[in-house]
Amino acid sequence: MAKTDTNMFGAFTPETFVKAFPFATQFGDMGKDAMTAGTESAKASVKSLQDASAAMMRQAQDRVSMTVETGKTLAGAKTVEEAMEIQSAYVRSAFKAHLDGLSELAGIYSTAMKDCMEPFAGYTKEMMAETKKATTKAKAS
Repeated sequence: MAKTDTNMFGAFTPETFVKAFPFATQFGDMGKDAMTAGTESAKASVKSLQDASAAMMRQAQDRVSMTVETGKTLAGAKTVEEAMEIQSAYVRSAFKAHLDGLSELAGIYSTAMKDCMEPFAGYTKEMMAETKKATTKAKAS
C-alpha cells in the first residue's frame, strides 16, 4: 500500500513560512520595537511615580511644619480674637497650600501620561505604515 502524506501544507519551516508570507519578517522587527517602546514607557512611569512621591512627601512635610508653627503662634495668643485671627490665617494658608499641591500633582500626572505614551506614538505610526506597505505588496504579488 502506498504511503499518503496527510500534511496538506507540506514541510512547515521558517523558510516556507517566509515564502508563503514574505511580509511577515517585518513583523518580527515590529515586535522588537514594541518591546522597546514598552520598556521606555515603563521607565517614564517609574520616574513619574518617583516625582509624584517626592512632591507628596515634600507637601506633607510643609503641612506639618505649617501646623507646628501655627500651634506655637496660637499658644502665644493673648486674646480669643487674636487666637481666632491666627486660626483663620492658618486655615486660609492651609487651603491655598492644598490647592497648590493638587495643581502640582496634576502637572506631574499630566506630564507622566505624555511621557508614558510618547514611546508608543512613533512606534504606532511606523507599525501602521509597515503593515500598509506589506499588505499592499502582498496584494500585488
